Amino acid sequence: MSVAFFAVAAIVAIWSAVKSEVIRRQLVDSFPPQFQDYDMSRYALHTYALAPSTSLPQQAEYMKTLYGWCAAALSGSLGFFAAGNIVFGCFVLLGVFWVAYQTFISWKTYRANCA
Repeated sequence: MSVAFFAVAAIVAIWSAVKSEVIRRQLVDSFPPQFQDYDMSRYALHTYALAPSTSLPQQAEYMKTLYGWCAAALSGSLGFFAAGNIVFGCFVLLGVFWVAYQTFISWKTYRANCA
């Protein structure tokens, strides 16, 4: 059973990473010049993806990637618990709570941009 959880976590994490890269490439031209190189644009993506100047469909796609990261982390945590590794399961579960909190804050920003 743990293999299934880890497989789901890997698939969702890869999907989220690819989708984030697609969104970054779409938005990188709208970043300020100091954030347009590859290294700096990775750090600016979250801020500019949820900026009011970004179109709502792109913001919605970015929110889907954040939901994907939550699902991947939860699936990874469940995989560790199913494998009997309680310590790593708890560490990853703490990560789930952190990612879920950050996603909730991002969701509030997205909802404010929709209004």
